[in-house]
Amino acid sequence: MDNLDRLKSVILQEARDRAAAIVAEARARGERVVQEARARGEKSVEEAVARAEQAAAENERRAEIGRSLSKRNATLKARGDMVDTLISEIPEGIRALGKERYLQIIRKMMLEAAPAGKVDVVVSTRDKALISDAFLSAIAAELGKQGRTVSFRLAGYDESIKGGFLLKTETLEVDCSLDALVAMSEDELAPLVAEALFGGR
Repeated sequence: MDNLDRLKSVILQEARDRAAAIVAEARARGERVVQEARARGEKSVEEAVARAEQAAAENERRAEIGRSLSKRNATLKARGDMVDTLISEIPEGIRALGKERYLQIIRKMMLEAAPAGKVDVVVSTRDKALISDAFLSAIAAELGKQGRTVSFRLAGYDESIKGGFLLKTETLEVDCSLDALVAMSEDELAPLVAEALFGGR
């Protein structure tokens, strides 16, 4: 019995020692796992913070670009509106140059645009007192000196045009109203007006 008891005692002690070693090893391994997990967690937190900061910085950069583009677009729109407004005022500006200067412009336009033959002339109602049969006859005579046979007839007035005139033959109509001429020239006028307004800004 003594031998058996001693053997059991040895086995139990060995078991206790082994168990203690296993527990110690498990604790050590557990601590390592905890430390590694904590390290990974801290790293994950740091990475998450870094990603969040990076995302915030990127969002701010994009927001700044958006604000800059919005400001630029608003500025461009405001400038475009100013250019459009000034272009739309050109007919009135020409009309307001004064009688002599205005009639010089009308005369030049008729000399350049008049088709040959019999031509009916419709003028702005506002020009009723300016463009007369005598005025048209003088232009026809000047065209005759250039070898162009044109006979003008004052055919009426048009309230819808701010200035200028319409030339009509049996087969042709030439719109020389100031509104139409400015509209046709808008692509060329816009950069000139913008340059005058804003320069190189």
